[in-house]
Amino acid sequence: MRVPVVSMEGKPLMPTMPARARKMMRDGVAVGRFNKLGMFYVQMQIPVGDKTQDVCLTVDPGSKYDGYAVGTSKGVILKGMAKMPSKVAEKIKHRRQMRRFRRYRKTWRRPCRFDNRRRGNGWIAPSQLAKVQLRLKIVKELCKIFPIKRIAVEDVAYNHYAKREGKYFSTVEIGKTMLYEELRAIAELITFKGWQTASARKKYKIAKSTKKDLIAPESHANDAVALLCLIYDRNVNTEAPFWYWQRPELVRRSLHRDKFQKGGVRPRFGGTSNGSFLRKGDFVEAEKAGKVYRGWVCGLPTERTKVVGVMDVFGKRIGQFAVSKVRLLCRRTGVMWLMANSYHI
Repeated sequence: MRVPVVSMEGKPLMPTMPARARKMMRDGVAVGRFNKLGMFYVQMQIPVGDKTQDVCLTVDPGSKYDGYAVGTSKGVILKGMAKMPSKVAEKIKHRRQMRRFRRYRKTWRRPCRFDNRRRGNGWIAPSQLAKVQLRLKIVKELCKIFPIKRIAVEDVAYNHYAKREGKYFSTVEIGKTMLYEELRAIAELITFKGWQTASARKKYKIAKSTKKDLIAPESHANDAVALLCLIYDRNVNTEAPFWYWQRPELVRRSLHRDKFQKGGVRPRFGGTSNGSFLRKGDFVEAEKAGKVYRGWVCGLPTERTKVVGVMDVFGKRIGQFAVSKVRLLCRRTGVMWLMANSYHI
């Protein structure tokens, strides 16, 4: 296990051992911090050298889950897995329906604009754009704490003319042009084909699970490890911390509820803030019956209910807690995290 290190100016340096990181913090030459992915790192408080080794980041994009790995020629530093956003198209459809329904009622509405708008160059569907943005966010956050010099990506390509079973491949192909342009601006980009990843996985005997929703390195992260082996042309698969990331699925603010209410007045619905100190998506620590829980805020206190709802990384509510028993640890970063061993959802 290695602890990421950054300089006084925020430039990423080579990771260090946990014992050395504790010693540096004890001596006052470094302070501990957390990034937006929930990962702990130390920032130096004194000038140090900026010489680094060849550190690579590999990405195995998928339609529902992505695999990530960071490593050098000596071994893997980090393994990761991310769940891609879902139900974006359904939410946009529901928003469009609510907007159109208002045109048939005696209420304020904006005019139709479908006939005087055109899509710009490089436009991709919002459902695919959300996936690309999450991939880029994870890559950029990793590049802030690791001295990444090369980024390798499995280039997803499918012959849709010859075969008709590639609907899950097309969701990854749609946004890869935008993804590659952004990655080239960060570091040197290397692409590999899917058959190269599979052959490297078999050559170096890297475990692979057929359960796509298994939260373990064998499901997706090991494909990224296979890409590391292709870069260095040797087996670099070693034990490393495994992380799981997921975007919180919060109910966004809408003008009012979509169903008719008694009295004809429809109250506002959704939103991530209601004027209280906490906001939906904040990472908090809550206490109930002598037990301490950590999770993300999913429900805010109102005039009717004076409690705070807290959920886990999978979006399942842990419970409701009194406001006085909830302590803020970190403001919303747009990502929920878990340092996992093995889970199945």
